[in-house]
Formats: sequence, structure tokens, C-alpha cells
Amino acid sequence: MADFEYVNSKDDPEHYETSFAVFNDHRYPRNAREAWVPMVLQHGNIQTSISKLERSGESMRVLGIGSGTGVGDCKLITGLLERYQRIHSTVVEPNKHHLRQYQETVSSTENLKKADWDWRQQSWDEFLTHRMAKNDSSKFDVITSVHSIYYMQGGLNAAVDGMVDCLKDGGVLLICLEDKDDAFGQMSNWPWNKYHEGNLSYTPEIRKSLERRGLLCDIAVFPEFCDVTNIFERRNERDARHLEDFMTHVVNFKERAPSNMYDDFMKRLQEPRTTYRENERIIMDISPNAIIARKTSGCADR
Repeated sequence: MADFEYVNSKDDPEHYETSFAVFNDHRYPRNAREAWVPMVLQHGNIQTSISKLERSGESMRVLGIGSGTGVGDCKLITGLLERYQRIHSTVVEPNKHHLRQYQETVSSTENLKKADWDWRQQSWDEFLTHRMAKNDSSKFDVITSVHSIYYMQGGLNAAVDGMVDCLKDGGVLLICLEDKDDAFGQMSNWPWNKYHEGNLSYTPEIRKSLERRGLLCDIAVFPEFCDVTNIFERRNERDARHLEDFMTHVVNFKERAPSNMYDDFMKRLQEPRTTYRENERIIMDISPNAIIARKTSGCADR
């Protein structure tokens, strides 16, 4: 397949934000990306941790990895504040625009301002490097990684090691991800998609990696779909192009890609494992998996 001028969307944050916004307009149900929140709040270890913290007077420490604009995290912190008033939330997000939106949400929401906030415009790997340089061995009661494990360097085991190292005994870890077997996972293997750089994993692999370290895991799937009809019908050319860019993670994919590559993209997009027809619409199933793991006392970090 012919080469082309590849511009990764993560190198153009403003374009990525626009494409992501268009994608959000076409996905449903609207609350799917924060559907994992009740799963964390209702976990038995949360109440156990709160009971211990009430006796010690310490804050509950929460770590959000790749928190984006904070849509899910804000719901989580709100729910935790209903249960315990002393919350310290550390937010790790490399995208300055997303982080700013998250900060604006917190500053304009009275209840969220009750928590203590530690803002880190960093990648996960930069966060870990900073911890090591500061000899910071602090641990967290709750860690969330929502669609961020793909971007952690060093492979699956290193990613899991880093998160488990930061988790307290009795703590809860939530990993929400696209699986290699789902529609987005299939697209990550298409020849033009270098965004995830081979870091997508099968959910069972991550579960096995966590269980080898002594964590106990449960898995849930949250139904989520994207209407991609416009890519084929081109009723709104701007939105169609941004959807294509979000799926391929290439800036202006239709313009940059050779015609045979673009034709191949459209062909793959019509495959039954990628999309299906529902009445007059063409639908992609993008339902993410959620792994919730609890760290037992004495569990080995590595």
C-alpha cells in the first residue's frame, strides 16, 4: 500500500478535539462514557476504605489517569463526596485543552470545590518519572484509567505494574478500554492507524496480568454505539471527515491518503465485524470493557 504524508492526530490537539467532539455527537447513549462510575462507587472496598479513613482522619486519595475533560471523574468525585468529605484528587492529563476544561468545570461547581485538587499536565509515564525523582511512594485508594492504557509506554506489564504500584492495599483500580476484538480494536490494526502503536490488548490479558499480581477482578461491558451513516452518505461533509479522522487518527485522512488506501478504509468499514445496518443507519458497536480490580492486603506490587 502506498505511503502518504502521515500526520498523527495526537500531534494536532485542536484538530483532535474537534474530531472527538464530532464523534461524541454521533455516539449513544450519551452517558455511556461515564457508565463505569456506579460500578466503582458501589464496590464494597470503597466503603471499607472510608471506614478506615474515618478512624484515621486521612483524606481518600483518588488518581485519574488520562482524565480528559473530567466528565466521568467529576461524577465519581461527586459520588465519593456524598460518602466522605475529605477527598484528594490527583488528575493526570497531558492535553492542556482538556485539562483546562476539567479545571473550569471544577471551579464552577460548588460541590466539587470541596475536594482538594492536584493538577498534573503530564503523560502517565511523565507522572511516574516525576514520582521516582521525588522518591514519592504515596498510594491511592482509587485509581481510574479510562481509555488511557493504550498510551502507556513499555507494554502491558509495565502499564499494569505502574498502576498497581500506586494502589493502596484494599484499593480499587478501574481500567476501561477498547478491546482488540471490538470494532475500534480491529481498526487499530489497519495499516494507516499508528495512534495506539500496537498497545491495544485483549481484556483477558490485562485481567491475567492483574491476577498474577494478586488482584481480584470483575469485568463488565457497557453498551455504546456510533452512527457512522454520514461517512457513507456524506450529508455533512465536515462531520464525515472528522469521523474518519477520529477513526484513523490521521489529520485530514481523506485528503492525504492515496485513493487506494481510502477505498480500502471504506471497504473495511463496511465489513460485518466493523459495522452493521439498523433500519436506515449504519452502526458501529464501540462498547468498552471495564475491569475493576481490588488489591488485597499483602498483594505483591510486582
